[in-house]
Amino acid sequence: TYFRPGPLPPPSPPNLRSSLALRITRPSPLLILAAVALAVMAVLTVNQAPPASADHTSTRDVWSATLTAGRASPDTGFSSTLGLGTLSDNNLTYQGAQYVIGNMGVRDNGRLAIGFTSSPTTLKSSALTLHVGNDQFALADASLSGNVLAWSNSGLSWSAGDTVQLRLTVPHTTLTASVSPDPIVEGSDLWSATLTVKDLDTTAPAPANVGCDDSKAGARCVTSNVLTNNTFEFKGVPYAVKAISYNQRKVAADPNNVFNITTYPERLKLTLNKAIPESLQTCLTLHAGNATIPFADDGVPEAGVDVKLSASNGVANSTITLTEISGNAWGLNWSAGQTVELSLPNVGCLTLTLSEPVTETTSLQMRIGGTADNYIPHPGRGTLGADNRRPGSYGDYNYIRVPTFAAGSTTAYTAIRPVDDCEGEDTETIILDMTMWPGTDKAVHHKFTVSLWDDDPPGAAPCVGGM
Repeated sequence: TYFRPGPLPPPSPPNLRSSLALRITRPSPLLILAAVALAVMAVLTVNQAPPASADHTSTRDVWSATLTAGRASPDTGFSSTLGLGTLSDNNLTYQGAQYVIGNMGVRDNGRLAIGFTSSPTTLKSSALTLHVGNDQFALADASLSGNVLAWSNSGLSWSAGDTVQLRLTVPHTTLTASVSPDPIVEGSDLWSATLTVKDLDTTAPAPANVGCDDSKAGARCVTSNVLTNNTFEFKGVPYAVKAISYNQRKVAADPNNVFNITTYPERLKLTLNKAIPESLQTCLTLHAGNATIPFADDGVPEAGVDVKLSASNGVANSTITLTEISGNAWGLNWSAGQTVELSLPNVGCLTLTLSEPVTETTSLQMRIGGTADNYIPHPGRGTLGADNRRPGSYGDYNYIRVPTFAAGSTTAYTAIRPVDDCEGEDTETIILDMTMWPGTDKAVHHKFTVSLWDDDPPGAAPCVGGM
């Protein structure tokens, strides 16, 4: 009931309770104004609230339906069964794939079974949980025979006409991170070796093809000791270097002498005994003499290489061809008889894992903190060093490329390259605060700390270097 503000009626005989009630039910103008203000604030608060989809529960529904149990024919062995049309919804979609439930029921011995019209292998290997009323059944725990998922001794018992509520739920997407190795040590290598360069084909026209190559006669990479070490281990997998070849940059003069034309860029070809997964190659950088050659564009402006994979001796993607981007010559200039120091620094390979595949290509938002100083490349124009960085601009680690998940994937990688600055330092940390959205059912967040260990004793002479 609404009362207009106005003078109070004459007081009745003294009665504190009735007087208090009257004053409350007939508010003053100030109380009405205060109530209106509170209502406006409530509306603003509701408008600023997060969407309903951004809930904070641990799971989300993938599918829900109502089951009306029917009686099975005696020869099926079911005490009750479900045929097409007895579910309120027999279609479900998970990770972009559609599944149709053909039948469902509970046998006399309590065996719960769901029959699909196509193989539910993906469902079986998922984190989905079937809710039958108040009972729960993990799909990973079900047996799979043909297109049927089943649980023995479910404890369920249905009769014809029973109505049962069904749901399939999955935990909200989560993000985890790990780094290999952990901690990251300055100056440590996955692989190091000395290469004595040989001509690989003296009859070939320029540019010269030099290095060592086991595919050539005489197995000139290893057996002749042209390469002092050809084995290394990466993320727990052993590899062997079978061949290294190099083509110099060639510049052909323009007939009109107006400008020069680059006809061949520098190209370095590395052949292994097995393929390194393409997604992991971003964590590798080859040091050849004074040149630093990432196996993928590491995000440093004006740096990076083109990467091409091909087969060798029937092993797919075992040959990695690195081609310098125009305008960023490595300046290797190898020639027969030259000795070259080669290494693969043991950078931190950051692995990010999602519990569910992303629905679209998605990059993380990443905030970086910690006690270690970030290397900021190219603060201004000027002369760059042999490794495409400005001398004197080093921090404790190089630019960290923002990881990107490809559509449908659950894993992404990026490299954390420590700078070997030859200065004795205490252990330092990099704190990565990562958030991901969209591409997941709700925003996911993870904070991760990486340790950097120094390989130099305290008081070591300072120098400029990096990975």
